[in-house]
Amino acid sequence: MTMKAAILENQGVMTYEDVPSPNPAPGHALLKVKSASICGSDIKRYVSGHRMYPLILGHECAGIIEAVGEGVDEGLIGKHAAVIPLVPCFECIQCLAGHYSACHSYSFIGSRQSGGFAEYVELPERNVFVVPDELSLEHVALIEPSTVGRHMLALGDFKAGQTAVVLGAGSIGLMIVQWLRILGASEIICTDISESNLETARKLGATVTLNPSKVDVVAEVKKLTGDGVDLTLEATGVPMALEQTVPITRPRGKIVLGGNQPQDKSLPLTFIEQMMRRELSIIGCFMSYSAPFPGHEWDDTIEALLNGSLDMDTMISHRIGLSETPEIFARIGAHDMPHLKIMIDPES
Repeated sequence: MTMKAAILENQGVMTYEDVPSPNPAPGHALLKVKSASICGSDIKRYVSGHRMYPLILGHECAGIIEAVGEGVDEGLIGKHAAVIPLVPCFECIQCLAGHYSACHSYSFIGSRQSGGFAEYVELPERNVFVVPDELSLEHVALIEPSTVGRHMLALGDFKAGQTAVVLGAGSIGLMIVQWLRILGASEIICTDISESNLETARKLGATVTLNPSKVDVVAEVKKLTGDGVDLTLEATGVPMALEQTVPITRPRGKIVLGGNQPQDKSLPLTFIEQMMRRELSIIGCFMSYSAPFPGHEWDDTIEALLNGSLDMDTMISHRIGLSETPEIFARIGAHDMPHLKIMIDPES
């Protein structure tokens, strides 16, 4: 048996072709993919290269369980599910402490093993996140990026009534904006160089939007808040935005860093001095997991989808068929396609 898949063959090279269909190993399940979404990290792997080839990318995906391997409850067959992409060992000291993203020997669906840009994906039973049938599977595919935003707020110990700045109105930034709205922020300031992204941020709950190519973000935030906000959330991966985090955060406030910064850049040491003088907490975020696996972030997202407070439709800018995926990656790589979430339908 074969299936269609979009395959990353090399840096900047993606193909659409037939590959062998996976069979579920013992303890695993087979998901028929109904919807998948392109993540910024997928684009980075395409543009900048990856550790292994060939690889089927895609970790934001959802579908219906079609088969199960030995030892797996057959009651899973027919269930609607999201893929939990992190595959921890569950045995190392960090896993036992509930710090799954720090696992000493984790795998990851869509970057270290075959992912969801295909008709089927095979995954361990513990990585099947069963969801209510009434939820749109397109929305279910976006649970994973939602959990990243929710996790960043948890790391920043966000409390209702606090003020916040979200640096970057890409997919993760917009999820953060939504979670700040849902959890009761009193002021949500969002920055981005794209006016259309800022318009979307306002629609999703931002109370103030700032374009750093047009205004002095630090001066504007201080004008709005006095000493700065309670919580700053960096979701751009741009060094200039990272530098802004310290002066826009009030003394003893918190900063959570979620953007992947370029490794060939540096920060002035005044960044550290200002951080010390303001007695700030700077917290890193890597993935979206807490104990018990996969964490409250996933359950919170289901609750927000069911009660309608999380708006997934506004997050989506494009819908494509699986066969179009290589062309779309080429266009994005050539900076020829502004986008938010691009949803892939393997059956289209």
